[in-house]
Amino acid sequence: MALATLPTAVCAKHDIVSQNKIITENDNGNTIYIKEGNAFFLILKENPSTGYSWQLRLSSGLNQLSDKYQPFESPKNNFVIGAGGLRLWKIEGVAKGNQQVNAIYKRPWESTGKEQTFKLNVVVI
Repeated sequence: MALATLPTAVCAKHDIVSQNKIITENDNGNTIYIKEGNAFFLILKENPSTGYSWQLRLSSGLNQLSDKYQPFESPKNNFVIGAGGLRLWKIEGVAKGNQQVNAIYKRPWESTGKEQTFKLNVVVI
């Protein structure tokens, strides 16, 4: 009878994200669960033409596999100067345990303390 009174959260299984899942700014502050050796994509809006860029920091159990910037295109497939784009990283879980992705969006030469931040907790199982 005592086991029946345990909160269901204690017994609940966590959803494991699939290989190559896409994580966006909507996932800021969330926790994801991945299998060791699996990877996910992190995509954040960026506009380096203004001097702003994401500075990414990963805990030791995560490995950055790629880092690419893709500018937005106009409807006629022309790149628009100053329009910004998307920063895309591929990140792999390489060690079991609690890991973190931390990013700060700022101009490297400024330190205002009001920068946009992104944080993702990653549990590698």
